[in-house]
Amino acid sequence: MKFIIYLPLLTSALLLGWYLSSGNEAPTPAPAPAVTAQDSRISAPPSLPPPIAPARLTPAAQEPTSLRGTEVDGELLVDARGNLVLTSQVRHLFDYFLSLIGEESGLQARQRIRDHLTAQLDEPARGQALELLETYLDYQYQLVDLEARFAVAEHLEDLLAREQAVQQLRARLFSREAHEAFFAGEEIYNNFTLERLTIQQDPSLSDREKGLAIEALRENLPEEMQQLLVPQIHNDLREQTLALRAAGADEGRIRQLRMGMLGPEATERLEELDRSRAEWRERVEAFQQERERILSQPGLADSDRRAAVNALLEEQFTANERLRLIN
Repeated sequence: MKFIIYLPLLTSALLLGWYLSSGNEAPTPAPAPAVTAQDSRISAPPSLPPPIAPARLTPAAQEPTSLRGTEVDGELLVDARGNLVLTSQVRHLFDYFLSLIGEESGLQARQRIRDHLTAQLDEPARGQALELLETYLDYQYQLVDLEARFAVAEHLEDLLAREQAVQQLRARLFSREAHEAFFAGEEIYNNFTLERLTIQQDPSLSDREKGLAIEALRENLPEEMQQLLVPQIHNDLREQTLALRAAGADEGRIRQLRMGMLGPEATERLEELDRSRAEWRERVEAFQQERERILSQPGLADSDRRAAVNALLEEQFTANERLRLIN
């Protein structure tokens, strides 16, 4: 099975165009580059910011069309001493404005961020935020160089190398606190995905052993990450199950997929749910057939038909089931 993972480098590519067209000297690409590696079927969930009072915010002036009527995505937080509080929200704010590249130039987008930071923050937070912005732009630019080396990876070894490299790049460019604030959630998610792929491709493990290992891996994630990740896993499982069934896969293949993504306990719960749903469908089909037989009987008055159908409903379904049947 191939797992193709694409680099999230649209912003980086546009920033490269900005550097080249602006006459600015481009940063020297770092050796041993890195990229984000993640399963293309699962999108990385957002990190959760700490509950700290936000700095003041004011509307941005002369917003591009795509921003009109929207709110800036990302709060700027300061501590009691006026220092910038490093959270994922700062990265969201940078990305919010950088997404405008294409609608406006890279230089305009960069200046828009600087204007926003200057308007919202006092020193020392202002200088800290502006310095962090330059580091983030440098990081985005260096990802362009990585595209040539890690454009698309089809083997697990390549994915592992990509993730290790990108984490090294981030650690080199950012402070420990900024690295954690900007990328901790993403890296936890990516590491989980790659470890899960490693387990799934281990030929020495049975399907049940793979499921147990993945289940333990998921349970070791931080609680916040589990809450964000589990719904996405179920959504991916639903899509892949539909695709397998459309391709004619048998229930054994469906069970293998479930074991690999959810583990034995969740797989057994899903199988019990499948049995319950199948039983319900059979009961409903049997009722509908009997109902049609009653309605098609000659010589019965409409009131007698209704009475017979109601009696059949009460005989075959509980009060709650009748409500479910009607709905």
